[in-house]
Amino acid sequence: MAYFDHAATTRLSEQVRKAMDRHLREIYGNPSSLHTPGIEARKTINSVKNRLAEHFGVTRQNIIFTSSGTEANNLALKGMYFRHPDAQIVTTTIEHHATENSVRFLERIGCKTAWIRVDRDGFIDLDALKQALKRDTSLVSIIYANNEIGTVQPLKKIIPLVHEHGARLHLDMVQVPLHQAIDFPALGVDFVTLSAHKFHGPRGIGCLIARDPALLEPLIHGGQQEFHRRAGTENVATMIGFLTAYEAARAQAKTHNAHVDQLSHYLIEQLNLKAFDYRLNGPDLDHSRLNAILNIGFKDHDAQHLAFQLNRHGIYVSLGSACDSDNIEVSHVLKAIDVPKAYIRGSMRISLSDENTYEEIDHLLKTLETILHET
Repeated sequence: MAYFDHAATTRLSEQVRKAMDRHLREIYGNPSSLHTPGIEARKTINSVKNRLAEHFGVTRQNIIFTSSGTEANNLALKGMYFRHPDAQIVTTTIEHHATENSVRFLERIGCKTAWIRVDRDGFIDLDALKQALKRDTSLVSIIYANNEIGTVQPLKKIIPLVHEHGARLHLDMVQVPLHQAIDFPALGVDFVTLSAHKFHGPRGIGCLIARDPALLEPLIHGGQQEFHRRAGTENVATMIGFLTAYEAARAQAKTHNAHVDQLSHYLIEQLNLKAFDYRLNGPDLDHSRLNAILNIGFKDHDAQHLAFQLNRHGIYVSLGSACDSDNIEVSHVLKAIDVPKAYIRGSMRISLSDENTYEEIDHLLKTLETILHET
């Protein structure tokens, strides 16, 4: 098996599984209960949040655990709108569907919005952003590292524009923790979305880091959990999994990034040597991008056919966002960056991690060569 879909999800690490298993067996009390098992669970949550807060450079009150990155994006967008219904929300044309479809929903119920175009590498049009920002803009929501093409946005140019107009900035950073630390104060933003299963943690838990959680109207009502921002009995085991996975990602980041960079360069070099007629969608390697995410278009080929044939050989890639697998339309991201017609339908995403090997890359290339010659 050669798994090249790490931008969709990652394998749960054995270290994380063991940490979660111990807490599933030993800490089973409801954290809201006032007996010993409940108090033990509450102490565990507080410990997890305090350690994460230290990593992120915030306090535990700034961390809102959610069920996913999707829920965290929804909380940032809808939470701001429901508190500030007369204000404008600004986003881009290459967002993850969790953001795109949330903003579309808000439009339908009366929210004022602005959609900012990007260039052919996926970088936001700063002039268009400046023109769209108004004094009544409440939130700008941007995917920091794009999940389909890897583009990393120029924060140092975006942040001054946003804050100059009194708006808040939300970053979808779901793809980031394997590659860089989340230093919230250094980022200088107002909200950050993360999701554990993107860095070898469990599915079913994400978080929203909020500079001022009071700006958000809760989406889920009930108890007083998550400092009144997200009701529901906490899933202590997945919180432990989130922390364990994040700390492991930070400890292994240097070797992970070095290996992934080497693999990505090797893959592109081999595509060139073998004279594949392809296009790398998004920025060139090492140019404000995550080298782990390679969206490659093969001229005059059908990516669905390529992915199906690769799957038969035990090679697993993606056609784009795994959260939209039922949609066979061309990716809105590839449309937004104006990928040429000859390449857009032959585009697939190869997303790497330090678990991939040179042998797997060779297997991918050899199999691709055979499939392309047969079609």
